[in-house]
Amino acid sequence: MAKAKFLLIHGWNYANYTSSGCTDAWSNRERFVKSLAQHFDVVLINLPGFCGQSDPDRPWKLEDYVDYVGSIIDRESPDCILGYSFGGAIALQWKRQNEFSSAKVFLVSPAILRSYKKADLSYLQKLLKAILPERLVSVLRNFYLVRVVRNPYYSKATRVMRETYRNIVAVDLRQDLLEIRSPLTIIYGTEDTATPSDPIRETLEWSQVRHNLHVIHGGGHDIANSHTEELVSLIVKEQGWFS
Repeated sequence: MAKAKFLLIHGWNYANYTSSGCTDAWSNRERFVKSLAQHFDVVLINLPGFCGQSDPDRPWKLEDYVDYVGSIIDRESPDCILGYSFGGAIALQWKRQNEFSSAKVFLVSPAILRSYKKADLSYLQKLLKAILPERLVSVLRNFYLVRVVRNPYYSKATRVMRETYRNIVAVDLRQDLLEIRSPLTIIYGTEDTATPSDPIRETLEWSQVRHNLHVIHGGGHDIANSHTEELVSLIVKEQGWFS
């Protein structure tokens, strides 16, 4: 019997920027990929701007990545799609736009809503926007993020990827989740502070669809490494339930 084909969409890792010399966006989760490949036909992709793929020709939004991945899905015709972190955001949006597709979607630590630990600069930002030209505000913001706090998502990025990151990092997809009419499998770790599960659990209380939400005890955002076998076993079980 042929194995189900899984298309894997990676997350947004600054270490995977093409400018860093990366060649495989899943190299930091190799054990997870190998374990998953024991059960499924795994197809890996590198998104534009990551691991050898050229930067987009302009700052992209989430919708641009969805279109890009959509063309790969059309070509590969996978049975299942697994999105990790930012890849989960892509997979969620793709499914909302392609409800007719029979491909089953798995979201692992998905960036449906992100959480940040940072100083409250909202008042200062509003003040600067009120008194300075927008272009100058952008220059000052980039200087602060790159030179002062040295946020690696900015400091290690090219200009295009820096602006692309700004376009996707504050996206809230909870309403998109509610609009999906076919069941998804959503998997988080209890200790995930980057993409916490509690707001998603609360959102699902309003859903008309019974999505399968699983929260792995003790897991953080990187459950693919910290809880590899538990995660893979859960995916195998869920894929069998879908079939």
